[in-house]
Amino acid sequence: MRGPVYLDASVLLSILLETEKYPIVEDALASLRDSMLVTSGIAINEALYVAAFEYYRQRGVVKGRYSLREAIRRHGYPREVIGLIKGLIEDLGVRLVEDYYDFEEYINVVTSYRLLPNDAQIVLTCKHYGIDTILTFDEDFKRVPWLRVLP
Repeated sequence: MRGPVYLDASVLLSILLETEKYPIVEDALASLRDSMLVTSGIAINEALYVAAFEYYRQRGVVKGRYSLREAIRRHGYPREVIGLIKGLIEDLGVRLVEDYYDFEEYINVVTSYRLLPNDAQIVLTCKHYGIDTILTFDEDFKRVPWLRVLP
């Protein structure tokens, strides 16, 4: 078995929303069938937010990102979206790990690699668990020299 591979929200969303990048994800996952797939709360949070927005947008409930807060307050998170995310994690056999946080390390990652806060959190989590490969469509992770970015 190869080392663990972190699944970023962009990959989870490509599967959930069947985006144009879905075939690329399928091929990548097929090539990683001997690897342990890992994700954490921060990626699940991002996927849930975007998938809920898309669900409500398609139904005309929200028009912009700011109206999602009101939709969640009134309707909650769509059960279908939650079910899809849970099912995806189970079907792929993804191991959920806790996000790792250390303030000094976090500040170092944010400033050294010029990453957005959630991406820096993912980098810290990968480092903490010895994960050196990430499956993502987010090009920013390529600025982290020790992290192998797929596809």
